[in-house]
Amino acid sequence: MHIMDRTDRCPGKEYDKNVNKDLNKKLKRIGGRILRSPYWISAGALLLLILVFNLLAMWKGFCDFYTSHITPVILNTYGRLTGLFPFSVGEILIVLGLLLIAAVLILGILLIFLRKKAGFRRFCRVFYKTFLMILLSVALIMTLNCSIPYGCSDMEVKGQARAYTVGELEILRNYLVEKCNAMAAEFPRDDKGRLIYDPDLSDLNGECRRLMQSMEDEYPRLAGYYPDMKPVFFSSVMSQSRLMGIFFPFSMEANYNTKMYITNHAFVFCHEYAHLKGYMQEDEANYLAFRACLRSEDPYVVYSGYLGVLNYVQNAYYDNMKVADPERYKAQPSFSEHVKTDDIFLTKEAWEEVEENSIFNTDTMGKIHDDFTNGYMHYYGIEDGIASYGRVTDLLLQYYDGTLY
Repeated sequence: MHIMDRTDRCPGKEYDKNVNKDLNKKLKRIGGRILRSPYWISAGALLLLILVFNLLAMWKGFCDFYTSHITPVILNTYGRLTGLFPFSVGEILIVLGLLLIAAVLILGILLIFLRKKAGFRRFCRVFYKTFLMILLSVALIMTLNCSIPYGCSDMEVKGQARAYTVGELEILRNYLVEKCNAMAAEFPRDDKGRLIYDPDLSDLNGECRRLMQSMEDEYPRLAGYYPDMKPVFFSSVMSQSRLMGIFFPFSMEANYNTKMYITNHAFVFCHEYAHLKGYMQEDEANYLAFRACLRSEDPYVVYSGYLGVLNYVQNAYYDNMKVADPERYKAQPSFSEHVKTDDIFLTKEAWEEVEENSIFNTDTMGKIHDDFTNGYMHYYGIEDGIASYGRVTDLLLQYYDGTLY
């Protein structure tokens, strides 16, 4: 009679134990190398900072303190450094980023076929580790310069708003229309009806800085250093995306579209400067740009301020009245021909140039931009996305409360 012992009953148990021991030893060795590796310690530290600051970005009190006291330090150091370059550092970084992503994909495909090449594997290991560190650094910078300012409290003026009537909206709308019509009639024009105005953009830049700084008593964040506005080399792509200006948080730069019509410049400069100072919500940036432009002694800058908000108020009035009372809507003063000429993004010639030199379809680019913008705005809790630009109407109704009605 054969009696089975434990080994006979479970012949694989001892083997499994040995395999597990070897696996545990291997994992401990790998874990030990990671814990001793300066690279992985640095990567872990960056990841931890990103997580901590994103959690803190949910606390308005922290965001308010950070944006008021820490952001100016970043702007005065890192912002001054990027400000030394006459070109947009942020634009260069975006191009390099796209090239880097392309390299990630290409090397990943090549690695499938060249994985037996030890030298190529070592190169890819270094490349991907470098890419991970760059990715974590960008994420940290975006958190510090974008996510935290987005978490700030609303402007105090928003908490003092009351409900306004359509009649008050009508008064505001007509006031802005009449202001624009009157100012437009005073400017010299060429045979196409366009403004004869060719300012030194450096001087206009300085004027916009001064105007923003002049509001520091009411809005302390607007004090201090402002870098020069940077022209965007790929302004045709910006045009196809319907962008007049852009703030790059990873380079602390305010940038503008060189192809936009001249009446937009002053308002856009002030708008992007508002973002630079931590006012990330679009309605607040529009409101501050409007207030700044109206402080100027240059009538063109003032005109740019009025034009900058005119369509937002007009659209709000249209939405309220066009169907509800179309006859009343038609009875209101309309834009003069000069205002219609000036209230544009690009001239016809500029659009033709953009289309002739474009690589991408304009409609496709516009949709991509809208989807992207709505996406990140929703991420930061701005539920109405691009439509939030138009909320400046509410702030203007409040600004003129007691003056117009």
